[in-house]
Amino acid sequence: MILCAVAWLYWLFGRTLPTGALAGAWLLAATPISAVLYRRARRRRRLLLDAYLQPATRLNRMLRGGALLAIRCALPGLLLGLVLTVALLRIPDQQTWLLLLGAAPALALSRAGFAHVLASQASPRYLPELAAHAALLVAGAALLVLLLWLAMNRSYPLLGDVALDRAVWHLVDQEEARSAAMQLLLQLAAAKDGLRLWLGQQLLPVPLPSAAQWLAWLLLLAEELLFVWSYLLMCTGTLLLVQRNDDPHG
Repeated sequence: MILCAVAWLYWLFGRTLPTGALAGAWLLAATPISAVLYRRARRRRRLLLDAYLQPATRLNRMLRGGALLAIRCALPGLLLGLVLTVALLRIPDQQTWLLLLGAAPALALSRAGFAHVLASQASPRYLPELAAHAALLVAGAALLVLLLWLAMNRSYPLLGDVALDRAVWHLVDQEEARSAAMQLLLQLAAAKDGLRLWLGQQLLPVPLPSAAQWLAWLLLLAEELLFVWSYLLMCTGTLLLVQRNDDPHG
């Protein structure tokens, strides 16, 4: 819940923060995401190595992953953290926040539930990873469906009768932030929304789904999926960093 409170405060005041503070928020979001990605990559590599090499050998220890693997996982973590910090500022309504507030405890409860159910079936060494992955899939699918439902029932400006450049500029012009870097990122996200809305509304009157509408829906689905994945990875990573002793095998 502390994480959700911090995210809420960031949503309220993020547009007034200077670039330095926003960079700190970006790193704060990217760190738990990178931690989850690194832990998963390290466990997959360990599982593969243990299948071919003796666990106590020097070669096994050397190939388990260190700085290079951490850097490789930090890069997508930084990208997802950036996507999340921009997306959180652009949340349009409180209904979305209610879903996000409920997603974090639901993820933790799902993880505990899967750990209990799978305790008699899974290897104790990999049970925490399996339970966390199953909880992420279930909570992510539920959150994605609910966010898509909200998006479908949200009111949008009518852009189908104007040129694409005017539709894009209409949304871009509404984005403001104290930080020039964040304002640019918000405007790029708004331009993407303008393109999606214009495509979705351009051929709306036709009786059958048009190519533009399908493309608009694909853009919407990809956007929501990336946001949900980033947010739940941040929640999972935060739980991982707080409860470091829940898995003795690391």
